[in-house]
Amino acid sequence: MPIQEIHLVSHTHTDFGFTDYPDTLLRHHNRIIDRAIDICEAESGREDRARFRWTCEVAAITANWFRTASTAQKDRFLRLHREGLMAAGGMAVHWTPLISPANAARSMRMVDFLRRECELDVRVAWQCDVNGLGWHWLDLLIDMGMDGFVLAPNPHRGMPFDTQQRVFNWQAPSGRSLFALHGWHYSVGAWGFFLGDDDMEKTQAAIDRMLANLEKRGGYELDTILCQVTNPAAIDNGFPTNISAFVERWNAEGRTPVLRLSTLDQALSAVKAKATNAPTWRGDWPDYWVDGVGSTSYETALARSAERHLPALELIGALRGKEAPLMASATDRLQFYDEHTWGAFCSVIQPDSPFTRSQLSWKTGRAYEGFALTQEALADEARSLARERTGQAIENDLPIRRGQPGPTPIEEQSYYVLNPTGVARRVRWPVTWDYGGAAPQTILHAYLSDEYLPGMKVDKQGFASSATHIIDVELPAFGEAVVKPVAVEPPGEPGEGWIGCGGWRLEVDPKTGAIASLARDGRELVGGQPLGLLIYESLRHPEKSRASIFGESGDWQYDWSRLETIAWPRTAPEFVRRPAETVAIGETRRTLFGPEIDVHLAWSDGDKVVVTYRLPDDGAVEMRIAVNKVAVEAPESMHVLFGRGSGEAGFRFDVGDHVITPGEDQIPESCRAWYALQGFAGLETAEGALVVASPDAPLVQPGGIHTDHATDPQERDPVLAFWLLNNHWDVNFAAAQGGRRLFYRFRLDFPEALDELGARAFAESAMTAPVIVRAYDAAPVAASPVLSIDDAAVIGRLRRAEKGEGLVLTLVNPTAEARCVSVGLRDADIAGAERISAVEELLGTAGEISDGNLSCRVPPGATQVYRLALG
Repeated sequence: MPIQEIHLVSHTHTDFGFTDYPDTLLRHHNRIIDRAIDICEAESGREDRARFRWTCEVAAITANWFRTASTAQKDRFLRLHREGLMAAGGMAVHWTPLISPANAARSMRMVDFLRRECELDVRVAWQCDVNGLGWHWLDLLIDMGMDGFVLAPNPHRGMPFDTQQRVFNWQAPSGRSLFALHGWHYSVGAWGFFLGDDDMEKTQAAIDRMLANLEKRGGYELDTILCQVTNPAAIDNGFPTNISAFVERWNAEGRTPVLRLSTLDQALSAVKAKATNAPTWRGDWPDYWVDGVGSTSYETALARSAERHLPALELIGALRGKEAPLMASATDRLQFYDEHTWGAFCSVIQPDSPFTRSQLSWKTGRAYEGFALTQEALADEARSLARERTGQAIENDLPIRRGQPGPTPIEEQSYYVLNPTGVARRVRWPVTWDYGGAAPQTILHAYLSDEYLPGMKVDKQGFASSATHIIDVELPAFGEAVVKPVAVEPPGEPGEGWIGCGGWRLEVDPKTGAIASLARDGRELVGGQPLGLLIYESLRHPEKSRASIFGESGDWQYDWSRLETIAWPRTAPEFVRRPAETVAIGETRRTLFGPEIDVHLAWSDGDKVVVTYRLPDDGAVEMRIAVNKVAVEAPESMHVLFGRGSGEAGFRFDVGDHVITPGEDQIPESCRAWYALQGFAGLETAEGALVVASPDAPLVQPGGIHTDHATDPQERDPVLAFWLLNNHWDVNFAAAQGGRRLFYRFRLDFPEALDELGARAFAESAMTAPVIVRAYDAAPVAASPVLSIDDAAVIGRLRRAEKGEGLVLTLVNPTAEARCVSVGLRDADIAGAERISAVEELLGTAGEISDGNLSCRVPPGATQVYRLALG
């Protein structure tokens, strides 16, 4: 159907960085909004289609403006908003898939601030540049009352341009749907249609060409379309471009299609009204651009660790009746690390310029600050909780001098232990030195251990962990206990080039450093596929540079004025993939947690890696990778491969509260080669299953390494290729990574069949640290749950209510069947419950209360939030 009307949405794309220093941009965007207000008022006399309208792209920018603007300016904005001339998008920032479901829910407080405090009607969720959005967002957005979702993806190493302009009802795992417009990239108005050049014929020719291509392609059957308009000189973080006079003249001349200036809400409403027969698509929306987080892999590991503490902090806040004062600051920093901008537009061509370094420092600083604030908040709140629970002095309460022993040997002290996850688990943890008020004071003593994060252990004389005892306790889901350490003998046995423990035997391949043999009770598990093989990847022809990775070749370069010609990858880049050139099997040793063996790997360019394999006595396999990386600015990457069996493999990935089959449970045309995990990656063959959990490395490629072809990889070997690091991007990511202690941890399980409930429990135990506080002379207390959910398949999170009294409970049913759940609190009766949104807006009644417990039905795939009143 020919397009009759184009709705032009004026805005500026918001990058936190890229064009300028991020903190500067907050002030710059204040000026942008002020300018937009001026233009709206100046053009108010034009006919309605040509009246200038402006949409503030993200809530973080809009909220910052409202917090700093004068009363008079806010009155001007609100008057224009009520007239339909100023609007705001309904997402805090543009997200990478790094953000966890818990932090995603917290980010909606920014939208709630705009609605409640600023009196804005915010109804459309908007994401620009990025190529997708996690499936866990959908129920959240629907409960927030969003009318729709608009995506404006970037085809530069992203979603092909000829897939853009699609409308559909995006179905959540719960079966509910949100209207979605997969629109054009935001540059089309300025760079594709030349709006702002004030050249009627040039714009007419461009529109005619683009719409003819769209009609020829098919798939868009509406006569109304949305096109975004930014500043031609600065499509990112640029001032408004006033095209009111141009639009009025265009329409007065009778040109077609009709042009209409609209806010985002108005434009989507017009498109939605015509899309009465839109198809329904169900699935996750994996993002091509997520691979860039591997360009700052150390910081990604830190942010990932900190993000997994957020549910623990929320649980402690619920138990103590107040939220940690630092929680808002910690989540703010982590959210800005999860935001999509990674440095400057010249990050690669001028990596050492102050402009580049300052922006990259700001970005990576969000990870360091988020990590530090989370550590401090957890130390403060967990110590307070332990003090309340035990009624005794806890770590740092007693005046102990550093390097001197505490009042009793560490092996005889008590420890408060909390399992912050919804899965039963065995906690086995080192008994660390008693720091007794010495530095560092704002980190839990238990976390000064390599079992928590590599490099955290203070390994000096007089600061040693116990060589004879460990903390060893079985905890139920959301369980707590007070325990004494137990004496253990180092389990298993090491040999020359192998280790064994509890019926398991692991042998290292002296040629590659991977696992040559892994047997369980004599049954070999390695066969036909690499297991723990490290691969270094670089361009076969480095002189072709990053341009070849992005599909540029010969005389063909990206042409942003003719985006319909862009199809990445236009030509597949040629990579060279090499295992280590030198392999040396190091020492084997017995530890309190299982036998270990070190393997030293080296490449000719100077990269060195130490791989440590461990066989703990619980039957899993642990692999720790420490990389000493030479900084290389030529495109490179490093992978580790985990495979099992042969033939056709089935893959299952936990992408955040939900598990998908890659290539099936996802939106058409979204990335099929790499995925960002929130939990486990699993594969299954006729020979059995493999489950991999990594606290540090979220990027995985199913079926092997697919860096050369992301749209539809044909090879699907039974291999999980984890992406440790890369610097493929030509803009906006770190040009190189170098230095010591780039670390990655993996934990492997080999079940006979892939069980999602078991895999989730395995990943939670591997990826989420327990909360442990030294409690000195406290009497032991048997383990018991503080929150009980009688169905282990249901995911639960608990926090203190932000608005009013009581607690907020989130229940996620990741299964295909409805679950009838009973929820109880150990220390209080539940007196009432109501269904609410993530920002605690009332949605309806909830379940039944009986004997102080809540009984409710959670539909298949649904995420539901409840406010609990306590008796």
